[in-house]
Amino acid sequence: MSYKKKTTRNVRPGRKREKWTDILPRYLTFLTHMRPILRETRRIIIDLDADLLLDTEILDKIREEEEKRNFRKVRALSEFSAMYRSNIYEIIKDFLVKYRNQIPILDIKDYIIEFLYESVGALNVLLHITNPDETNLENTILYVLVKFIEERLLPRGRNLSIIYSKLLGYSSDLYDCQRHMLQPHTYYREKLESSDLFEIPGISPKVYNIINNITSLFNLDPNFGEFPERENQELPMILKSEVFEPYIDSIANAEEEAIEKISERFGLRIIDGIFIVPSEDLVDLLTENNFFRKNSQSDGKVRLIPQLSNESLFLYYLAFSSQRRGFLSRELINWISMNFAFLIYMGILKWKLSDQNIFYPIFKDLQTNEKILPYLMKLLCFPNYLGIDKMKIRDSPQYRKEIFNFIGSQIDNLKDFILEIAEFCKKFDKERKNN
Repeated sequence: MSYKKKTTRNVRPGRKREKWTDILPRYLTFLTHMRPILRETRRIIIDLDADLLLDTEILDKIREEEEKRNFRKVRALSEFSAMYRSNIYEIIKDFLVKYRNQIPILDIKDYIIEFLYESVGALNVLLHITNPDETNLENTILYVLVKFIEERLLPRGRNLSIIYSKLLGYSSDLYDCQRHMLQPHTYYREKLESSDLFEIPGISPKVYNIINNITSLFNLDPNFGEFPERENQELPMILKSEVFEPYIDSIANAEEEAIEKISERFGLRIIDGIFIVPSEDLVDLLTENNFFRKNSQSDGKVRLIPQLSNESLFLYYLAFSSQRRGFLSRELINWISMNFAFLIYMGILKWKLSDQNIFYPIFKDLQTNEKILPYLMKLLCFPNYLGIDKMKIRDSPQYRKEIFNFIGSQIDNLKDFILEIAEFCKKFDKERKNN
């Protein structure tokens, strides 16, 4: 009788772990088809007599001829190329119709050529954003941009105190962006009451309100009790019930049931089942940054008086998430990597394209974003970059649309940060050329 030894290793079913050499070609796929279309269009406009541009039907005929010349592509690429070329020609036609009675046709032609030249330049940067073999990373735009953004929104450090100080150093200019990193638009998928103590979820709107309420109660009307770990010191404490009273009619049970886990992630703890108080680590952190002041009482005890700002506890959560980035929830990983990808993508566009460039909408179009950003998100997850679990990136087209929807409603702080990233790109490129 034959005998086959049963394996003792349990292998979880699922997707194969993708390598750098698997993802980079996918990121480049559509970009490599976008650039030739723009270059072909630029060549056509250059060769075309300016007066012929006054007849928009000529552009339609040229586009149809170009479509006939392109064949032997897989269906997805063929459909995307047709859509992309059609959008380019429609934008050119709209520009011609709008300005042909206001601007000389030769100037209009020059503007179109210049805008196409800028657009090809942007695609060149996106195509050469990194080295395929990951060599000489310090001189690649992807690496330096990840590190530039990471230092401000999700920094690394030897301990929580260092990370918190870095975040606080940038919070006066970038607090809205930092807070944005913690608030996925897909928060409803999170399981706040999850039994997995290590998984760090994003912050839902209700949790955001709860923490604001906790901050206010600590500042305005705290009780004081003994500091368990330190003699002769008193901690501020608030009643857990008071935190939830404003939301008694609307708050989801999950938040109330998960209050202990939520508190831990914000550096708080529950004492005697009824009081919310800061942990010893949070006390040290907030005292060091002047969010607690020490007040000596007549009985010789030192009372810690809270003077918290809105960002005090949220930056702790962000620092905590950054330090333990290997344990972020699926939703938070998708949200953070998508925001990093979006900031890098938009920063490069802002660097290479003038504000007047008529082709900007094509780059920002959801159909274009869906072809580029999901793979950029995965590239950013690798150890040399953000070092988070790329296996948690969702590949569902419906989910991609869901998380990209926020692109149409950027917060002002995000727009300002994109301008800062663009300026950094210019500076880095200049230094790279000089060396």
